Amino acid sequence: MLPKYKKMLTTGFVYLTFGLLSLFILINLFLGINKAITHNPVPKVFGISPLIVMSGSMEPAIYPGDVVIIWEQAAEKYKIGDIVTYLVGQTPFTHRIVGEENGLFILKGDSNNTVDDTVSADRFEGKVLFTVPKIGVAIVFFKKPAGMAVLVMLLLLYINGGDLYKKVRGTVSK
Repeated sequence: MLPKYKKMLTTGFVYLTFGLLSLFILINLFLGINKAITHNPVPKVFGISPLIVMSGSMEPAIYPGDVVIIWEQAAEKYKIGDIVTYLVGQTPFTHRIVGEENGLFILKGDSNNTVDDTVSADRFEGKVLFTVPKIGVAIVFFKKPAGMAVLVMLLLLYINGGDLYKKVRGTVSK
């Protein structure tokens, strides 16, 4: 590969990695601050919220460690078959609508043997738009002190990595 294109690809990869890492940090900070201020267990940005699935109640559609992106919508738009997130106290649950009676929805986790209690649509936090497999495992790690330390080290390595590389290769004059 020509050196010019190799340098362009390397530079592009570095900027893309830094951009994604920065975006990840900013979104995490915003949602964390939003949750701390509003005490809402499901903080949202423009009606959209990412949630990490912690149980296997929705397997095989959604696995533990997956991230579901939910979007709040009007109560009349929910229908049987939709996967929705709702609150029981301060705990969010993500299950499928399997029935409706008297204006209340019947929900059930795909791998659960029994249905949940009936839930009114006003208790829904949103409908699952899509799922990002297994990224929740990394997010949970990065929210812990060790994970935050790794993020800071990656950021510092990104900022100072070029100089360190040049020093190790002996290309920096003393």
